[in-house]
Amino acid sequence: MMTAFRRELGPMVKVAAPLAVAELGWMAMGFVDTIMAGRINAASLGAGGLGHMLYFPIVVSALGLLFGMDTLVSQAFGARDDEDCRRTLIAGLWLSLFLSPVVAVVFALSVPLIGLTRPNPDVMALLGPYVRATAWGIPPLLFHNVFRRYLQARNVVRPITFAVVSANLINFAGNWLLMYGNWGAPRMGLEGSGVSTSLSRVYMALALGVAPRAA
Repeated sequence: MMTAFRRELGPMVKVAAPLAVAELGWMAMGFVDTIMAGRINAASLGAGGLGHMLYFPIVVSALGLLFGMDTLVSQAFGARDDEDCRRTLIAGLWLSLFLSPVVAVVFALSVPLIGLTRPNPDVMALLGPYVRATAWGIPPLLFHNVFRRYLQARNVVRPITFAVVSANLINFAGNWLLMYGNWGAPRMGLEGSGVSTSLSRVYMALALGVAPRAA
C-alpha cells in the first residue's frame, strides 16, 4: 500500500501544486483590489466589498454548471478518446455563451435590489458603475473556466497557473492606472478597478484559449 501511495504521490503533487497556486492567485486579485480601493476612500472600499459579495454567489452559481466538465473530460482522456474530450470542450463553450448574458443581467439587477435596503448613498453611487464595469468580465471568466476545466482534466496545469499569476500583474497595473489616473490615464476610482478586473479576465480567457491546441 505504501509503495502504491508513494508512486501516486508524485504525479498528484505535480498536478495539484500549480492548481493550488492558481487558487491563491484568485484570492490575491480580490485582496489587491480591496487594498487599492481603500486608498481612495471609505465609500469605495464599501462599494467594492459589496460588489464582491454580490458577484460571488451569482457568478459561482454559473461556474458550478461547468464543473462537471472535469469528470467528463478526465474519463474521456483516460479512455484516450480525444474526440469526446473536444466535444465536451465545445459544449462547455456553448453553455458559457448561453449563461453569460443571463448572469450579467442578474448581476446588474442586484444593484436596484440592494437599493431597496437604503444603504449608504455614497456607497450606492459607486456600486452601480463598478458592477457595470465588472459585468463585462463575466463572459471571458466563464470561457476561461471552460478552458481551465478541459486542461486540468488532461493534466495540463502550468498554463492555468501562468494565466492567473500574470493576470494579477495586469490587474494591478490596470488598477494603478485607472483607479488613480497615473501616466495620464483617466481617474476612474472604483469603476477603474472594475474595468481592470474585466480586462484581466479577457486576458485569462485568451491565454488559455490557445492552450487546448497543444493539449
